[in-house]
Amino acid sequence: RYRRCGRSAGPSAPAARIAEAMSVSRLGLLLALCPAIAAELDPPATVRAAVVTSPTMDHSVHLEKIEIVDVAYPAAAPDRALVRVSASSVNPCDWKFPFLSPNPLWKYPKVLLLDIAGEVISKGPAPACDHLSPGDVVWGMAQGGAAVEVASVACDRLGLAPAALPRREAAVLPLVALTGLQGYRWAGGAPWLSGRTVLVLGGSGGTGHAGIQLAKAMGASRVITTCSAGNADFVRSLGADLVLDYHTQPWEQVLSPRSLDMVYDCVCQEGTGDRAYLLLKDGGRFVTLLPHALASKATAQGRPLVRQTFYMLDQTSTAELEMLRGFADMGKLRARVNATYALASIRDAFSASIAGHVVGKLAVDIGAAAGEAAVVV
Repeated sequence: RYRRCGRSAGPSAPAARIAEAMSVSRLGLLLALCPAIAAELDPPATVRAAVVTSPTMDHSVHLEKIEIVDVAYPAAAPDRALVRVSASSVNPCDWKFPFLSPNPLWKYPKVLLLDIAGEVISKGPAPACDHLSPGDVVWGMAQGGAAVEVASVACDRLGLAPAALPRREAAVLPLVALTGLQGYRWAGGAPWLSGRTVLVLGGSGGTGHAGIQLAKAMGASRVITTCSAGNADFVRSLGADLVLDYHTQPWEQVLSPRSLDMVYDCVCQEGTGDRAYLLLKDGGRFVTLLPHALASKATAQGRPLVRQTFYMLDQTSTAELEMLRGFADMGKLRARVNATYALASIRDAFSASIAGHVVGKLAVDIGAAAGEAAVVV
């Protein structure tokens, strides 16, 4: 009897089967609780994405070319992270470039959208990815497209998302907030803005509503903005000190000559720069997002101490996203989500952006049920 016990030092066959079953059940529970781990261990062959199917040559918007399709699950790369996308946003550039000015080097179908917020599934070993870990909630810009269930994103275009913002709110901010941040930094940044007076044209829109908050966060003592009367309370809640109804109070007539330090133009109408130069002090700055709004050569030469520039967002860096995260977590930067659309309803989001006069931003919930859309303001 004792020898039989000695020979049975290992577990009995039933005990081994029980232990194996318990191990499998624990693994199943772990994978159920951690979808990121499951996806990394056994990723699906394809993921759903919103794409533009082919280039457009007639410089017109063709929403019928936007389709929801299966695309290959993205491959890992040393300097990239795989991100399970929670939400994104439709900006005007998201339809202007694909339809009005497509890049001849693009391959189709091309995944749409740039703004991104989601959770890191895995990351590459390159130093650019050192600030990320699997499970991190991140935000940033996905140059390869964000309207997809899992995106491959360059690590240096991602940062940790603000803890103070829901993912949907974080998802709509990167493009417009980075644009404002870079514009203000061109003007001189926080040291130069301290105590200054800034006029933000179009303060209730996506870029404008971020611009008001960033001007205050970077030290401006007085922010003036333009919008319709119905949005006056909204822009005041962002920090605007004086609100002008552009229907009845033309800013170039209401404001005193040489009373402004900076004009941040988010409306971009032709001739805006010429009018802005009349209101800017010597040493003032005019920043616009489109070249046709710049002051004429004659106007600029007549005020050589005033500087002007136009630019589109030309870079995304983790350092800048970290600066924005700091503002958000201090309560100095937030987003107004005007409406949310499911991935399957992305054509409706594009239609809303094309129609214009969006207050704040339009979000796309990548995981929402088909047809789901919720106005939240």
